[in-house]
Amino acid sequence: MSDQQVPRPVELEVYLQPPPPTALNGKAVIVLDIFRATTVHSALFANGVRCVYPVADFAAGVNLRDALTGSRLIGEVGALPPPEADFGNSPTEFEAMDVSDWTVVHVTSNGTRALAGAMQADRALSGCLRNMSASLDHLLAAQPERVAIVCSGDHGGTAPSVEDTFAAGAYVAAFKRKVPSAELKGGARLALKLYHAYARSPSRAFADSPHGDHLSRLGFQADFKYAGDIDSESAVIALGADTSGRPVLERVPALPH
Repeated sequence: MSDQQVPRPVELEVYLQPPPPTALNGKAVIVLDIFRATTVHSALFANGVRCVYPVADFAAGVNLRDALTGSRLIGEVGALPPPEADFGNSPTEFEAMDVSDWTVVHVTSNGTRALAGAMQADRALSGCLRNMSASLDHLLAAQPERVAIVCSGDHGGTAPSVEDTFAAGAYVAAFKRKVPSAELKGGARLALKLYHAYARSPSRAFADSPHGDHLSRLGFQADFKYAGDIDSESAVIALGADTSGRPVLERVPALPH
């Protein structure tokens, strides 16, 4: 009998809304907020932003902007920027904007809260449909045993969202192509079924999203096409800590396909 150990299959778990931070201990994590936060990060880093600080509320965001000389405060409450914000939270707002070397403080209702809660993970990325393959390739290069996809959800992360669950299913499908032996846990099978139920079409899933209805009424329809453009970007956006221990997002090298 051989003493060689049989490798454990990689576990892939999907949380349909953010779990308690301690649940992410020992896991490699990708956080999704498809209509807004993480797709905004893709737009910002594609256009040269230096770093993004995800913050859970605007009071803390204003304090941090004031502490970080020259930084900009972006984000939303109820999908619209409050008076204290310098810019809003629409990815298409930043699509063609020169943000080279900006330091950004980012506050949203769902996504930045989920990212701040991912600090206890072994490693964490801000992911969206636009940088899906690049994010997965980067994460898998570290050969993690446990991977978690965290959906930011709706209503401050207290309820699942159609768009995040659909995107999580797209990530599960891509993950299974890369790691066929992966063991699916948590909401992974449900997310995968939702992804296939919409015939892998972001536009069909987005049309059934209550959050999408709200954004449409506010005139943000262009965000949907932008958010649904799968693998159009290669920016890998990693969550870390600055010298003061604050959560910060920075771009890290992508791996060649």
